Amino acid sequence: MSNKSEFLKRIFSKYYKRARIYIPDSLPQREFAFVYFGKEGYMHRHIAFNNEDELISHFKLHVPRHVFYSSAYYEYPAASNMNEKGWLGAELIFDIDVDHIETPCKEFHDKWTCLNCGASGWGIPPQLCYNCGSEKIRRETWVCEVCLSVAKDEALKLIDFLINDFGFSKNDMMIVFSGHRGFHVHVKDSEILTLDQDSRREISDYIRGIGVDYRFFIPTKPALYTPYALDFRDPAWLGRIARSLYSLIASNQLEEKLKKAGVSARKIEKITAMREEIIKKLEENPPNWSYISKLIDPNTWERIFHLLTEEEGVKIDERVTIDVKRLIRLPETLHGKTGMKVALLNYHKLEEFDIQKHAVVFPSDNVKITIKKPPKKVLNIDLSTKREALEVPFYVFVYFLANGAEVKRIKT
Repeated sequence: MSNKSEFLKRIFSKYYKRARIYIPDSLPQREFAFVYFGKEGYMHRHIAFNNEDELISHFKLHVPRHVFYSSAYYEYPAASNMNEKGWLGAELIFDIDVDHIETPCKEFHDKWTCLNCGASGWGIPPQLCYNCGSEKIRRETWVCEVCLSVAKDEALKLIDFLINDFGFSKNDMMIVFSGHRGFHVHVKDSEILTLDQDSRREISDYIRGIGVDYRFFIPTKPALYTPYALDFRDPAWLGRIARSLYSLIASNQLEEKLKKAGVSARKIEKITAMREEIIKKLEENPPNWSYISKLIDPNTWERIFHLLTEEEGVKIDERVTIDVKRLIRLPETLHGKTGMKVALLNYHKLEEFDIQKHAVVFPSDNVKITIKKPPKKVLNIDLSTKREALEVPFYVFVYFLANGAEVKRIKT
Protein backbone atom coordinates (compact mmCIF):
# COMPACT_ATOMS: atom_id res chain seq x y z
CA MET A 1 0.00 0.00 0.00
CA SER A 2 1.34 3.44 -0.92
CA ASN A 3 2.04 6.13 1.67
CA LYS A 4 -0.86 8.10 0.22
CA SER A 5 -3.28 5.19 0.71
CA GLU A 6 -1.97 4.55 4.22
CA PHE A 7 -2.54 8.19 5.15
CA LEU A 8 -6.07 8.21 3.75
CA LYS A 9 -6.90 4.91 5.45
CA ARG A 10 -5.69 6.29 8.77
CA ILE A 11 -7.88 9.39 8.63
CA PHE A 12 -10.85 7.40 7.29
CA SER A 13 -10.41 5.05 10.25
CA LYS A 14 -10.68 7.96 12.68
CA TYR A 15 -13.94 8.98 11.03
CA TYR A 16 -15.47 5.50 11.20
CA LYS A 17 -14.61 5.14 14.88
CA ARG A 18 -16.98 7.99 15.71
CA ALA A 19 -19.42 8.15 12.79
CA ARG A 20 -23.02 6.99 12.89
CA ILE A 21 -23.37 4.99 9.69
CA TYR A 22 -26.78 4.80 8.04
CA ILE A 23 -28.36 1.40 8.63
CA PRO A 24 -30.69 0.45 5.76
CA ASP A 25 -34.09 -0.99 6.54
CA SER A 26 -34.32 -4.78 6.16
CA LEU A 27 -30.55 -4.95 6.63
CA PRO A 28 -30.24 -8.77 6.31
CA GLN A 29 -31.87 -8.58 2.86
CA ARG A 30 -29.33 -6.12 1.43
CA GLU A 31 -26.17 -6.87 -0.52
CA PHE A 32 -23.08 -4.82 0.33
CA ALA A 33 -19.96 -4.09 -1.70
CA PHE A 34 -16.66 -2.54 -0.66
CA VAL A 35 -13.51 -1.18 -2.26
CA TYR A 36 -10.58 -1.32 0.16
CA PHE A 37 -7.40 0.73 0.41
CA GLY A 38 -4.54 -0.95 -1.40
CA LYS A 39 -7.01 -2.97 -3.49
CA GLU A 40 -8.64 -0.12 -5.41
CA GLY A 41 -8.96 -2.07 -8.63
CA TYR A 42 -11.39 -4.61 -7.21
CA MET A 43 -14.88 -4.39 -5.73
CA HIS A 44 -15.62 -6.97 -3.04
CA ARG A 45 -19.34 -7.67 -3.28
CA HIS A 46 -22.00 -10.29 -2.45
CA ILE A 47 -21.52 -9.49 1.25
CA ALA A 48 -24.40 -9.52 3.73
CA PHE A 49 -24.79 -8.70 7.42
CA ASN A 50 -27.26 -10.16 9.87
CA ASN A 51 -27.39 -7.13 12.12
CA GLU A 52 -26.12 -3.62 12.75
CA ASP A 53 -23.24 -4.74 14.98
CA GLU A 54 -21.77 -6.91 12.22
CA LEU A 55 -21.88 -4.02 9.76
CA ILE A 56 -20.26 -1.52 12.14
CA SER A 57 -17.56 -4.03 13.10
CA HIS A 58 -16.72 -4.48 9.42
CA PHE A 59 -16.08 -0.75 9.06
CA LYS A 60 -13.82 -0.60 12.10
CA LEU A 61 -11.89 -3.72 11.11
CA HIS A 62 -11.45 -3.14 7.36
CA VAL A 63 -11.80 0.68 6.93
CA PRO A 64 -13.22 0.66 3.38
CA ARG A 65 -12.46 3.35 0.83
CA HIS A 66 -15.85 3.07 -0.94
CA VAL A 67 -19.07 1.54 0.40
CA PHE A 68 -22.13 0.48 -1.60
CA TYR A 69 -25.34 -1.36 -0.81
CA SER A 70 -28.13 -2.71 -2.94
CA SER A 71 -31.25 -0.76 -3.72
CA ALA A 72 -32.79 -4.23 -4.01
CA TYR A 73 -33.99 -6.60 -1.32
CA TYR A 74 -32.95 -10.24 -1.66
CA GLU A 75 -33.82 -13.53 -0.05
CA TYR A 76 -30.14 -14.56 -0.23
CA PRO A 77 -28.11 -11.34 -0.66
CA ALA A 78 -24.73 -13.07 -0.15
CA ALA A 79 -25.25 -15.47 -3.08
CA SER A 80 -22.53 -14.86 -5.67
CA ASN A 81 -24.83 -15.78 -8.57
CA MET A 82 -27.32 -12.97 -9.19
CA ASN A 83 -29.96 -15.47 -10.31
CA GLU A 84 -29.74 -17.23 -6.96
CA LYS A 85 -30.19 -14.17 -4.76
CA GLY A 86 -33.98 -14.30 -4.87
CA TRP A 87 -34.99 -10.75 -5.85
CA LEU A 88 -37.81 -9.41 -3.66
CA GLY A 89 -38.08 -5.82 -4.89
CA ALA A 90 -36.07 -2.61 -5.15
CA GLU A 91 -36.27 1.04 -4.23
CA LEU A 92 -36.70 3.50 -7.09
CA ILE A 93 -33.39 5.33 -7.39
CA PHE A 94 -32.55 8.59 -9.15
CA ASP A 95 -28.98 9.76 -9.72
CA ILE A 96 -28.17 13.35 -10.63
CA ASP A 97 -24.52 13.82 -11.52
CA VAL A 98 -22.86 16.89 -13.01
CA ASP A 99 -20.81 14.54 -15.18
CA HIS A 100 -23.94 14.29 -17.34
CA ILE A 101 -24.77 18.01 -17.33
CA GLU A 102 -23.04 20.73 -19.33
CA THR A 103 -21.75 23.46 -17.01
CA PRO A 104 -19.41 26.35 -17.93
CA CYS A 105 -17.30 25.74 -14.82
CA LYS A 106 -15.87 22.53 -16.28
CA GLU A 107 -13.51 24.74 -18.29
CA PHE A 108 -11.90 25.70 -14.98
CA HIS A 109 -11.56 22.33 -13.28
CA ASP A 110 -12.08 19.35 -15.59
CA LYS A 111 -9.14 18.18 -17.67
CA TRP A 112 -8.66 15.50 -20.31
CA THR A 113 -5.50 13.87 -21.61
CA CYS A 114 -5.04 11.65 -24.65
CA LEU A 115 -3.25 8.49 -23.57
CA ASN A 116 -2.02 7.95 -27.13
CA CYS A 117 -0.33 11.24 -28.04
CA GLY A 118 -0.37 13.25 -24.81
CA ALA A 119 -2.59 16.07 -26.08
CA SER A 120 -4.70 17.64 -23.33
CA GLY A 121 -7.27 20.31 -22.68
CA TRP A 122 -9.73 21.74 -20.17
CA GLY A 123 -13.47 21.19 -20.11
CA ILE A 124 -15.67 18.36 -21.37
CA PRO A 125 -13.45 15.75 -23.05
CA PRO A 126 -13.89 15.04 -26.76
CA GLN A 127 -15.05 11.64 -27.99
CA LEU A 128 -11.87 11.45 -30.09
CA CYS A 129 -8.56 13.21 -29.52
CA TYR A 130 -8.38 16.42 -31.56
CA ASN A 131 -4.74 15.72 -32.36
CA CYS A 132 -4.52 12.02 -33.22
CA GLY A 133 -8.10 10.73 -33.30
CA SER A 134 -7.58 8.23 -30.47
CA GLU A 135 -10.48 7.15 -28.26
CA LYS A 136 -8.15 6.62 -25.30
CA ILE A 137 -9.01 9.70 -23.26
CA ARG A 138 -8.32 10.02 -19.54
CA ARG A 139 -10.55 12.37 -17.58
CA GLU A 140 -9.66 14.31 -14.45
CA THR A 141 -12.77 15.75 -12.84
CA TRP A 142 -13.27 18.04 -9.87
CA VAL A 143 -16.22 19.77 -8.29
CA CYS A 144 -16.97 23.41 -7.46
CA GLU A 145 -19.90 25.28 -5.96
CA VAL A 146 -21.30 26.01 -9.43
CA CYS A 147 -21.48 22.27 -10.19
CA LEU A 148 -23.25 21.60 -6.92
CA SER A 149 -25.70 24.46 -7.41
CA VAL A 150 -26.70 23.07 -10.83
CA ALA A 151 -27.05 19.55 -9.41
CA LYS A 152 -29.09 20.84 -6.48
CA ASP A 153 -31.52 22.64 -8.79
CA GLU A 154 -31.99 19.42 -10.78
CA ALA A 155 -32.63 17.47 -7.56
CA LEU A 156 -35.25 19.99 -6.42
CA LYS A 157 -36.89 19.81 -9.85
CA LEU A 158 -36.93 16.00 -9.61
CA ILE A 159 -38.61 16.09 -6.21
CA ASP A 160 -41.23 18.48 -7.59
CA PHE A 161 -42.04 15.88 -10.28
CA LEU A 162 -42.21 13.07 -7.73
CA ILE A 163 -44.58 14.98 -5.46
CA ASN A 164 -46.82 16.83 -7.92
CA ASP A 165 -46.91 14.40 -10.85
CA PHE A 166 -46.57 11.03 -9.12
CA GLY A 167 -48.16 11.73 -5.75
CA PHE A 168 -45.27 10.70 -3.53
CA SER A 169 -44.69 12.58 -0.30
CA LYS A 170 -41.39 13.83 1.07
CA ASN A 171 -41.69 11.08 3.66
CA ASP A 172 -41.48 8.51 0.84
CA MET A 173 -38.06 9.84 -0.20
CA MET A 174 -34.51 9.68 1.04
CA ILE A 175 -32.25 12.47 -0.26
CA VAL A 176 -28.49 11.94 -0.30
CA PHE A 177 -25.49 14.00 -1.40
CA SER A 178 -23.34 11.56 -3.37
CA GLY A 179 -20.10 12.73 -1.79
CA HIS A 180 -18.81 14.07 -5.09
CA ARG A 181 -20.72 15.75 -7.95
CA GLY A 182 -24.40 15.16 -7.37
CA PHE A 183 -27.33 13.78 -5.44
CA HIS A 184 -29.26 10.54 -5.08
CA VAL A 185 -32.99 10.37 -4.40
CA HIS A 186 -34.46 7.08 -3.18
CA VAL A 187 -38.22 6.50 -3.39
CA LYS A 188 -39.09 3.92 -0.76
CA ASP A 189 -42.87 3.70 -1.17
CA SER A 190 -43.92 0.05 -0.93
CA GLU A 191 -46.04 0.31 -4.09
CA ILE A 192 -43.01 0.82 -6.34
CA LEU A 193 -40.78 -1.92 -4.95
CA THR A 194 -41.80 -4.58 -7.46
CA LEU A 195 -41.85 -2.37 -10.58
CA ASP A 196 -39.94 -3.98 -13.45
CA GLN A 197 -37.38 -2.27 -15.69
CA ASP A 198 -39.91 -1.24 -18.32
CA SER A 199 -42.09 0.49 -15.72
CA ARG A 200 -39.09 2.30 -14.27
CA ARG A 201 -38.03 3.34 -17.77
CA GLU A 202 -41.46 4.91 -18.33
CA ILE A 203 -41.03 6.92 -15.13
CA SER A 204 -37.53 7.95 -16.21
CA ASP A 205 -38.71 8.99 -19.68
CA TYR A 206 -41.58 11.03 -18.24
CA ILE A 207 -39.32 12.91 -15.83
CA ARG A 208 -36.72 13.59 -18.53
CA GLY A 209 -39.39 14.77 -20.97
CA ILE A 210 -38.71 11.94 -23.39
CA GLY A 211 -41.68 11.30 -25.65
CA VAL A 212 -43.49 14.58 -25.03
CA ASP A 213 -45.43 14.91 -28.29
CA TYR A 214 -45.02 18.42 -29.64
CA ARG A 215 -47.89 17.84 -32.07
CA PHE A 216 -50.21 17.90 -29.08
CA PHE A 217 -49.26 21.52 -28.46
CA ILE A 218 -48.69 22.76 -31.99
CA PRO A 219 -51.40 23.64 -34.54
CA THR A 220 -51.66 21.20 -37.44
CA LYS A 221 -53.61 23.55 -39.71
CA PRO A 222 -52.01 26.91 -40.52
CA ALA A 223 -55.39 28.60 -40.62
CA LEU A 224 -56.05 27.76 -36.97
CA TYR A 225 -52.73 28.75 -35.44
CA THR A 226 -54.01 27.72 -32.02
CA PRO A 227 -52.06 25.23 -29.94
CA TYR A 228 -53.61 23.34 -27.05
CA ALA A 229 -54.97 25.80 -24.52
CA LEU A 230 -52.19 25.51 -21.98
CA ASP A 231 -52.80 27.05 -18.58
CA PHE A 232 -50.45 27.73 -15.68
CA ARG A 233 -52.83 25.81 -13.43
CA ASP A 234 -52.76 22.68 -15.58
CA PRO A 235 -51.22 19.60 -13.96
CA ALA A 236 -48.21 17.65 -15.18
CA TRP A 237 -46.39 18.60 -18.38
CA LEU A 238 -49.17 20.91 -19.63
CA GLY A 239 -48.75 23.25 -16.68
CA ARG A 240 -44.98 22.92 -16.73
CA ILE A 241 -44.81 23.97 -20.38
CA ALA A 242 -47.17 26.91 -19.78
CA ARG A 243 -45.22 28.20 -16.77
CA SER A 244 -41.90 27.65 -18.52
CA LEU A 245 -43.10 29.58 -21.58
CA TYR A 246 -44.08 32.54 -19.40
CA SER A 247 -40.65 32.47 -17.71
CA LEU A 248 -38.95 32.32 -21.09
CA ILE A 249 -40.83 35.30 -22.54
CA ALA A 250 -40.19 37.35 -19.38
CA SER A 251 -36.53 36.34 -19.19
CA ASN A 252 -33.68 38.73 -19.96
CA GLN A 253 -32.12 35.76 -21.78
CA LEU A 254 -35.02 35.47 -24.24
CA GLU A 255 -33.00 36.31 -27.37
CA GLU A 256 -30.10 34.06 -26.37
CA LYS A 257 -32.37 31.09 -25.65
CA LEU A 258 -34.41 31.48 -28.83
CA LYS A 259 -31.19 31.59 -30.83
CA LYS A 260 -30.07 28.41 -29.06
CA ALA A 261 -33.38 26.81 -30.04
CA GLY A 262 -32.70 27.55 -33.70
CA VAL A 263 -35.25 30.33 -34.14
CA SER A 264 -34.34 32.71 -36.97
CA ALA A 265 -33.10 36.24 -36.24
CA ARG A 266 -36.16 37.78 -37.93
CA LYS A 267 -38.57 35.77 -35.79
CA ILE A 268 -36.58 36.48 -32.63
CA GLU A 269 -36.88 40.19 -33.38
CA LYS A 270 -40.64 39.84 -33.84
CA ILE A 271 -41.16 37.89 -30.60
CA THR A 272 -38.93 40.29 -28.65
CA ALA A 273 -40.81 43.30 -29.98
CA MET A 274 -44.14 41.76 -28.90
CA ARG A 275 -42.82 40.54 -25.54
CA GLU A 276 -44.99 42.79 -23.34
CA GLU A 277 -48.13 42.00 -25.35
CA ILE A 278 -47.44 38.24 -25.18
CA ILE A 279 -46.99 38.43 -21.40
CA LYS A 280 -50.31 40.27 -21.02
CA LYS A 281 -52.10 37.63 -23.10
CA LEU A 282 -50.47 34.83 -21.09
CA GLU A 283 -51.66 36.46 -17.85
CA GLU A 284 -55.31 36.50 -18.97
CA ASN A 285 -57.57 33.89 -17.39
CA PRO A 286 -57.50 31.69 -19.36
CA PRO A 287 -54.43 32.67 -21.42
CA ASN A 288 -55.35 34.08 -24.82
CA TRP A 289 -53.71 31.47 -27.03
CA SER A 290 -55.76 32.43 -30.08
CA TYR A 291 -53.99 35.78 -30.13
CA ILE A 292 -50.54 34.52 -29.11
CA SER A 293 -50.41 31.70 -31.64
CA LYS A 294 -51.13 34.08 -34.52
CA LEU A 295 -47.80 35.79 -33.78
CA ILE A 296 -45.74 32.62 -34.09
CA ASP A 297 -45.78 30.01 -36.86
CA PRO A 298 -46.03 26.26 -36.05
CA ASN A 299 -42.36 25.56 -36.87
CA THR A 300 -41.21 28.20 -34.40
CA TRP A 301 -43.63 26.87 -31.77
CA GLU A 302 -42.10 23.43 -32.20
CA ARG A 303 -38.60 24.79 -31.63
CA ILE A 304 -39.74 26.71 -28.56
CA PHE A 305 -41.56 23.74 -27.05
CA HIS A 306 -38.52 21.55 -27.65
CA LEU A 307 -36.40 24.08 -25.76
CA LEU A 308 -38.92 24.25 -22.90
CA THR A 309 -39.08 20.46 -22.61
CA GLU A 310 -35.28 20.31 -22.49
CA GLU A 311 -35.22 22.86 -19.69
CA GLU A 312 -38.08 21.40 -17.67
CA GLY A 313 -36.97 17.77 -17.96
CA VAL A 314 -34.70 16.50 -15.19
CA LYS A 315 -31.20 15.38 -16.13
CA ILE A 316 -31.13 12.01 -14.39
CA ASP A 317 -29.01 8.99 -15.26
CA GLU A 318 -31.55 6.61 -16.76
CA ARG A 319 -29.30 3.57 -16.22
CA VAL A 320 -29.55 4.00 -12.47
CA THR A 321 -33.32 4.44 -12.41
CA ILE A 322 -34.16 1.37 -14.51
CA ASP A 323 -31.67 -0.91 -12.73
CA VAL A 324 -33.57 -3.15 -10.30
CA LYS A 325 -30.34 -4.53 -8.81
CA ARG A 326 -28.38 -1.32 -8.44
CA LEU A 327 -25.56 -0.82 -5.97
CA ILE A 328 -25.61 2.72 -4.57
CA ARG A 329 -23.40 4.54 -2.06
CA LEU A 330 -24.27 4.00 1.59
CA PRO A 331 -25.26 7.27 3.31
CA GLU A 332 -22.98 8.69 6.00
CA THR A 333 -19.94 6.83 4.65
CA LEU A 334 -17.00 8.56 2.98
CA HIS A 335 -16.52 8.90 -0.76
CA GLY A 336 -13.11 7.44 -1.54
CA LYS A 337 -12.32 9.97 -4.29
CA THR A 338 -13.09 13.07 -2.23
CA GLY A 339 -12.95 12.26 1.47
CA MET A 340 -16.35 13.91 1.81
CA LYS A 341 -19.41 12.41 3.42
CA VAL A 342 -22.17 10.75 1.43
CA ALA A 343 -24.53 12.95 3.39
CA LEU A 344 -28.10 12.09 4.31
CA LEU A 345 -30.24 15.20 3.80
CA ASN A 346 -33.82 16.29 4.20
CA TYR A 347 -35.63 18.62 1.81
CA HIS A 348 -34.74 21.75 3.76
CA LYS A 349 -31.05 20.80 3.89
CA LEU A 350 -31.09 20.17 0.15
CA GLU A 351 -32.57 23.63 -0.47
CA GLU A 352 -29.79 25.29 1.51
CA PHE A 353 -27.09 22.74 0.69
CA ASP A 354 -23.62 23.84 1.72
CA ILE A 355 -20.90 21.27 1.13
CA GLN A 356 -18.75 22.55 3.98
CA LYS A 357 -21.65 22.45 6.41
CA HIS A 358 -23.22 19.17 5.30
CA ALA A 359 -20.45 16.99 3.84
CA VAL A 360 -17.01 18.08 5.05
CA VAL A 361 -15.82 15.91 7.95
CA PHE A 362 -12.12 16.75 8.10
CA PRO A 363 -10.61 19.92 9.63
CA SER A 364 -10.75 23.30 7.91
CA ASP A 365 -7.35 24.42 9.22
CA ASN A 366 -5.07 25.60 6.42
CA VAL A 367 -2.10 23.51 5.32
CA LYS A 368 0.64 24.47 2.89
CA ILE A 369 0.95 22.28 -0.21
CA THR A 370 2.56 22.02 -3.60
CA ILE A 371 0.51 20.57 -6.43
CA LYS A 372 1.41 19.80 -10.02
CA LYS A 373 -0.93 21.22 -12.67
CA PRO A 374 -3.83 21.99 -10.32
CA PRO A 375 -7.36 22.73 -11.53
CA LYS A 376 -8.14 26.43 -11.59
CA LYS A 377 -10.94 25.98 -9.08
CA VAL A 378 -12.00 23.32 -6.56
CA LEU A 379 -15.06 23.65 -4.31
CA ASN A 380 -14.98 27.38 -3.49
CA ILE A 381 -11.18 27.64 -3.65
CA ASP A 382 -9.57 29.71 -6.42
CA LEU A 383 -6.34 27.99 -7.50
CA SER A 384 -5.56 30.13 -10.54
CA THR A 385 -2.58 31.71 -8.76
CA LYS A 386 0.87 31.08 -10.24
CA ARG A 387 2.49 30.52 -6.82
CA GLU A 388 4.30 27.22 -6.32
CA ALA A 389 3.09 26.78 -2.73
CA LEU A 390 -0.59 27.10 -1.83
CA GLU A 391 -2.49 27.26 1.42
CA VAL A 392 -5.72 25.28 1.40
CA PRO A 393 -8.00 23.81 4.08
CA PHE A 394 -6.96 20.34 5.23
CA TYR A 395 -10.13 18.80 3.76
CA VAL A 396 -9.18 20.19 0.32
CA PHE A 397 -5.74 18.60 0.70
CA VAL A 398 -7.51 15.30 1.43
CA TYR A 399 -9.64 15.80 -1.69
CA PHE A 400 -6.50 16.32 -3.80
CA LEU A 401 -4.91 13.16 -2.40
CA ALA A 402 -8.04 11.04 -2.79
CA ASN A 403 -8.66 12.18 -6.36
CA GLY A 404 -5.15 11.36 -7.52
CA ALA A 405 -3.55 14.79 -7.75
CA GLU A 406 0.23 15.08 -7.58
CA VAL A 407 0.22 16.93 -4.27
CA LYS A 408 2.60 17.17 -1.33
CA ARG A 409 2.14 18.75 2.06
CA ILE A 410 4.85 21.16 3.17
CA LYS A 411 5.72 20.78 6.84
CA THR A 412 5.96 24.12 8.64
